[in-house]
Amino acid sequence: MDSPDSKKVMCITGATDGIGKTAALELAKAGCTLALVGRNPDKGNRVLEEIIRDSGNENIRFHICDLSLMEAVRKLAKELQTDYDRLDVLLNNAGAYFSEFEKTDEGFERTFALNHLSYFLLTDLLLDILEKTGNARIVNVASDAHQGAELSFENLQGFDGYKGWPAYCKSKLANIMYTYELDRRISGKGITANSLHPGFVDTNFGNNNTGTVRVGLNAAKKVGAISPEKGALTSIYLASSPEVEGVSGKYFYKCKQKNSNKASYVKSDQEKLWQITETYLA
Repeated sequence: MDSPDSKKVMCITGATDGIGKTAALELAKAGCTLALVGRNPDKGNRVLEEIIRDSGNENIRFHICDLSLMEAVRKLAKELQTDYDRLDVLLNNAGAYFSEFEKTDEGFERTFALNHLSYFLLTDLLLDILEKTGNARIVNVASDAHQGAELSFENLQGFDGYKGWPAYCKSKLANIMYTYELDRRISGKGITANSLHPGFVDTNFGNNNTGTVRVGLNAAKKVGAISPEKGALTSIYLASSPEVEGVSGKYFYKCKQKNSNKASYVKSDQEKLWQITETYLA
């Protein structure tokens, strides 16, 4: 007999590592059709074969995309709309921490581009298929790293005095503020949008950096990090649990609602972030 999720199509970004890969495996075991997104084709195809083997589910495809490039995000969205006739869940999971300032070829700061702009743009381009599917879910992986952050709209991308960790924290705050504003804008469309903190997870997070940053992060993981299996639980819960059907505009940790920081709830700032983001992507 089919499981409740066996007819569902789910797209997972950042699906070749860590909690994205773990979530993909569990959702594949539930029988979902999966669109896995990653930027490394060799790694992506290895993970694809591994998940098919371990889940026994062959309804899985790998889609190549460097999500820090908006042109690539647009191409991915067209590919997904062509390859699938429905989309039940969009799990925006891809993200990274860049200790040094980098600009993408399109002129955006890389943290901001990957962690915020890609969520916004991919979701926007897929809203029609999500609405057409009905009872669809958008799940945005954020982080409690946002707790001490505030956005500076005059220096949103950190061009003036970039610092890697604060930039990451602000991008995760942007994920949450964006989710709250998105929830209001999709009201009545049969789509929910929630964000989450996965916990401090022992993954390859931060390993794109070098030197003391990489050494320090890996030392911290050995002391206080949880497994990818535990870190993926809230993503899986929000993507598939009947308990959260119809629940929207919330922030979750350990499969329970919790409060994000005070700055995240300022409605005028949520709207301003949305408007500025639209301007960047126009």
